[in-house]
Parts: sequence; C-alpha cells; structure tokens
Amino acid sequence: MTLIAPRPLTAPPAPTGRRLLSPLALIGALGAAALVSGCGGGGGGGSSTPPPAPTPKGPLTVSVDPVTAGNPLSLKITLAAGATGPVDIVYSTAQTGSVTGDATGGDRCNSVGVDYISASRATASVPAGASSVTVALTTCANTAFEPNERLDITTELEGRTTTNRVLIINTTAGGLNDSGVAQCLNTANALVACSATDIAGQDGAAGRDASTLTNDAADGRAGFSFAATNGGACVQDQVTGLLWDSASATANTLAAAQVLADAANAASRCGRTDWRLPTPAELASLVDAGVTTGARIDPKLGTTAAVPSWTGTAYAGDTRANWVVDFGSGALAFEAATNPLGKTFATRLVAGTAAADADCDNATTPRYTDHGNGTVSDLRTGLMWMQCVDGLSGASCGSGTATTHASFSAALARATAVNGDAAAAGKGYNDWRVPNRNELASLVNWRCSSPAVQRTRFPGTPNSSAWTSSPATVAGFVWYVDFTDGNVGLSGSAGNRVLRLVRAGQ
Repeated sequence: MTLIAPRPLTAPPAPTGRRLLSPLALIGALGAAALVSGCGGGGGGGSSTPPPAPTPKGPLTVSVDPVTAGNPLSLKITLAAGATGPVDIVYSTAQTGSVTGDATGGDRCNSVGVDYISASRATASVPAGASSVTVALTTCANTAFEPNERLDITTELEGRTTTNRVLIINTTAGGLNDSGVAQCLNTANALVACSATDIAGQDGAAGRDASTLTNDAADGRAGFSFAATNGGACVQDQVTGLLWDSASATANTLAAAQVLADAANAASRCGRTDWRLPTPAELASLVDAGVTTGARIDPKLGTTAAVPSWTGTAYAGDTRANWVVDFGSGALAFEAATNPLGKTFATRLVAGTAAADADCDNATTPRYTDHGNGTVSDLRTGLMWMQCVDGLSGASCGSGTATTHASFSAALARATAVNGDAAAAGKGYNDWRVPNRNELASLVNWRCSSPAVQRTRFPGTPNSSAWTSSPATVAGFVWYVDFTDGNVGLSGSAGNRVLRLVRAGQ
C-alpha cells in the first residue's frame, strides 16, 4: 500500500482591514461585553435592577399667617415628606377682586391704595439638604382707615399649583371694635371654646378677638386696645380713634348728663373743649360683651357703674326719650329723658365731632356705595352687605318673602348655603357670614324708626329682629338687633328672626 503524505496546513493570510467575526463569534463578543458592563450579575446571567426612583418634591405644604399692614408677610413653603432641595419653586401674588375686602397689589408702597408689593412668577429656592424655604413679602402701612383685606398667593411645582388666601389686618384707627365675645355655643346650648363647637361661623371664631396679632391683653381685653392720655384723665380708643373721658359719673337725667359735658368743656378737660354725649354707636363700641360679671366694659376705661349710660341721641319714635347703653347687660334701649321712675343712670363723655347719619329716605348717601348687584358697601365700617334681607330680592327688595330662621344654628347654616351657591345666591362671593352684634348694629340709623335703617340703600327692611353671630355669656342666649326701632338685646337661641349677611371687614 502506498502511503500518501498529508498536505501541510498553511496559516490564513494576515488581515488587511477590519476583522470580520462570524455570527457565533459576534454573539460571544456581545455576551462578554454584557458581562463587563455588569449586566446579569456576577457570572450568573440574572435580570437587571433599575436605579431607585427620585423622591417626589411635592405636593407642597404652604403656611401663611395673617399680617398687620406694614409688616412682612411670611410665606413658608415645605416640600413633601422626605424630600430635600435643591429645587426652585415659582410663586405669585394675585388680587381677589376690586371691591370691599380685596387687597390691591402694586410695585411700590408709596402708590395710592397699594396694600402689598406684587410678585409675578418669582422663584423661591430650597437649598440642598433643606426641606423648606421662607419668603418675606412686603405689605404696605395704612395711611387712612381701610377694612381688613385679602389676597391670594399661588405656588407651583411639578405641575401642581397651590393657592392660599391671606388676610392683611388694618392698623389705622377707624371702623368698629370687635364685640369681646370669645366663646361659642354648641347644639346643646352650652358655651364652649370655639375650637370645640359643632356650629360653625360664630363671632368668637374670627375677628380681632380671635387673632393673636390683635388680642394682646396688654392694651385691653380680647381685641380692645386703649391707651391712657393726660396722666390717665382721658383714654384713647386705638381701634375706633375716639377719645373718652376716663370718668363715668352718675347723671340720673339727660339734663344732668349735659351739665357734665358743659363743665368738662369749661375746664378744658385733657386740653379739649369739644366734649359731648356720645352717639349710641359710639357708646356701644365700648361694650365688652364677653365679660361675665360687673360692668361690661374694659377696666382700662376706669371705674364704670353697671347701669345704663346716656347718649345724646333722641329716640326717633318718641323724642321725649333718649338712647342709653346699659353696661350692666350690654343692651341698647331708650329711656325717658326726665327719668320719672327714678332709676340710676350714668354718663361718659367723648370728644370730637360725631359722624352724622343720613336722612332716612335720602337718595344721596355718601356713606354707602350701591354696587347695583344686590350688594352695598359701607365706607364707614369697611363692610359689604347684602342689600336685601334673606328671602327678598330685586332692586327695591320687593320680590319674595323675608325668610325667618327658626334658630341660631339655622341662621349660621344659611350663610354656608349661600357661599355654596356663590354665583347666584352669593352675588359672586363665597365668604358671606352672619354679622356680629356690633356689625349689625352699625346699620341702625338712629334718626329713623319702623324701620330704623337708611331705606334707599336697604329697601324692604322688615320691622323685625335679626340674627347676629354673637352668643351671650349666658348659655343658650344670643344677641339680636331689632330694626323696628334699633334696640340691641338678648334672646334665646331659638326664635324666628330675619337674616342679613355681611362679608369682608374681618
């Protein structure tokens, strides 16, 4: 057998360009690359693990407290739990409207009517590692009396928008004192802390008496604020601006009270010669309806007898009688000027010129602005009112029937219902409330009777008592104002009374 030697193998030629890999080799190379990149784990070939999702920065928690005019408004913006900066948050201010109770923005505080410096899509930056940022916005000091006013502040982050409404509190004298009421009734007719009541919308839960910015006891109980002048001989009410004699003297007839005024002027008491008997509204502004014993008045006014005190205003229904304010009960009523029954009366003098009430049926009433939509603003108090009592409508309040609400809680619930129908019943507003005793009494026109109100601005007002949001210091009783003659008194929390709603001012 002949053996044939095998042909020697020769190496393939060296590559002259890009090396081409077979499909199997390519797959192997890709697998190796995957291992190098870390995919599949430590040689086990397992599935990939995605990186953890970032903690969401929102939703934001925004806190902003009421502020007195002229002080910085502090806006605290907090990220969602567990989130930290760095992150930028956009914020803006916005006017709520252009009528009573709406603050006006501007670019500087020396502009007429500007209440705060506007911000439009400004940026607040939360630093790295921090969870919140605080922004100071500028509010402008009042140059004249204004009502308390609101504005909106919006914050934006991650497509979410949050809006907070904030109150700027008036700091210039003028307007009304709060009532002094700081407790609320519950449905069991017990007096409780307003935070514990089951009836919303009561006097004690809002206003100067409820705000820590305005209820410091150093200058007066609750929301009252008094300052002694002339060595204590006189007292300035820093809310209303009225100057009072610190003495409350016995004067059992109206004539005797007038003698005291004449003597104060002759003696230039506290350097003034314009002392007079106060109007019912002025004297009632001193009533502290939250006091439970003794005279219903702040002790900073000096010693006051818990008896009726004379005003200088005759009762429109019988000019032989004058209005009195009873500091024993807090009520307003009228008494015969000559005191034929021999009761004990007192007087307290006020200095300055009294604000005059308009004629009962005068079509020209500068004090009130009729907005032509069923609402009326009072320039003296900074309040906006429903022109008609609840149940009536039309330009002369001649349509419908005045609704009598059978209880205190029913009247307060009606305000909530009106706010729930802002576009119609609410005349475009959703912050209507039942007025407190001082607010509702401010509508009384003491020159008028049956009804005791300015009739061209508040037509159709029935000769009836109306609900207030102010409970008395006696459980189960509340304050009312009767527009038949203007008296302010106490009655049970059940009873048929009409209702006129108010907004703004507090």
